[in-house]
Amino acid sequence: MKRIKVKKSLVFLFTVIFQSTLFAQGVVKGRVIFEGTPAPAETVEVKSDIPTCGATKVIQKVVLGEGKGVANAVVKVLGAPGVPEPKKGTLDQVHCEFVPHVQVLPLGATLTLTSSDSVLHNSHAFYEDGSTAFNIAVPIPGMEVPLKLDKPGVIKLRCDAGHTWMGAYIVVVPGAHYALTDANGNFSIEGVPPGDYEIEAWHEWLGTQKKKMTVKKGVSEPVDFTLTKS
Repeated sequence: MKRIKVKKSLVFLFTVIFQSTLFAQGVVKGRVIFEGTPAPAETVEVKSDIPTCGATKVIQKVVLGEGKGVANAVVKVLGAPGVPEPKKGTLDQVHCEFVPHVQVLPLGATLTLTSSDSVLHNSHAFYEDGSTAFNIAVPIPGMEVPLKLDKPGVIKLRCDAGHTWMGAYIVVVPGAHYALTDANGNFSIEGVPPGDYEIEAWHEWLGTQKKKMTVKKGVSEPVDFTLTKS
């Protein structure tokens, strides 16, 4: 009977500590918007593998939603303590386009490279310094190649198999607190310990912007970024 009471007490204590820890964390919300006139979309004529790729491809450098909210921007809280949760990502090739176009994964995550197309693709990935992260041919639909992401930073992809319009980005972050903006530029980052930090927004064409912020218990004041392109 005493042993049962001790176990119940430990469970109760753990629950209280766990709930108190959750309550002590902060939620960082905000929005990334674009100021100015976005560049017009570029139409590329496809010259090979048309049955799979289509006759043309439209390249839109900045995808804007409601109120010029910027989609596919990566936001991260710099220097906030915490261990990233294990996560897996997938990079598919569908109708001669990388899917998703932008994704953010923690350092140490596993990326599974695959293809839904019946044509040859070659996924060539580069780090920011120009060195190759990986260079893998994917000739068979449905084949899967697991890749360990063991270096932080932005990885840029292209296809070397004649599909020059194909491009994508994988942002590998060393911290635990990050998000990808939705179609309207909104983001939400949960579980941030209270404190003073820098928060950074990155976009493939619009560059990087940093701000200082104070995270409090509960929901902190919104952090909004305004990105431009000269």
